[in-house]
Amino acid sequence: MSSTQLNYNPIPFDDTYVLYDPNDIVSFVSVYFSLLPIGILIFYLSWFIITREIEPVIIAGGQVVNDVVNNIVKNILKEQRPFLIEGFQQNGLRSGYGMPSAHSQFMGFFATYFMLRVWLQWKDLTTSRKIISTCALYGVAGCVVFSRVYLYYHSLGQVLVGVSLGSFIGASYFVVIGIARSIGFIDFILGWPIVKLFWVKDSVYHAPMSLKEEYEFWITRKEKENKKD
Repeated sequence: MSSTQLNYNPIPFDDTYVLYDPNDIVSFVSVYFSLLPIGILIFYLSWFIITREIEPVIIAGGQVVNDVVNNIVKNILKEQRPFLIEGFQQNGLRSGYGMPSAHSQFMGFFATYFMLRVWLQWKDLTTSRKIISTCALYGVAGCVVFSRVYLYYHSLGQVLVGVSLGSFIGASYFVVIGIARSIGFIDFILGWPIVKLFWVKDSVYHAPMSLKEEYEFWITRKEKENKKD
């Protein structure tokens, strides 16, 4: 046996390694909710690639800050996970401690940031639609939080602290980005040659705010083109 084989000690990729009870349908569904943060990150990437908007990059950057804070707090508090999952992530790159829950903190940031966008930036939405959107955001976040407790990865206290901390960071980050836009810092970044190379733009205050508006804009443009013909 070679020295390379002796030193090879593989570990699972923590972010997609989820243990569950195959005989429990709720446990099975909880796995998919636990994996939802990865799907959201893929959504951010797809959003940027398709639209070249800087907003998904900004939000993803906030999620990175949120995750760094989570690891710092975990290593300060050093609170263990529930006994069934002791040793989880012990040899991984991320902290193996349970307080606060990273998944819950991620979803708290996500739900709060987008809730503020819905209420403060999507002005053409009716109040009822804003309420429905807010309920949907926090409903999905609640499902992820529940999944972490149901799968025994975290205690109730760990997920509550996580979602609360994530919500606070999400709200604070929203304010910081708003200030950055108002003083022209985002426009300054958009003026960098490498950013221009990828045609990155910021249409938060300029683009249509709904699918209906985009459709009406398309109809208007199409009618103008038909008149020219």
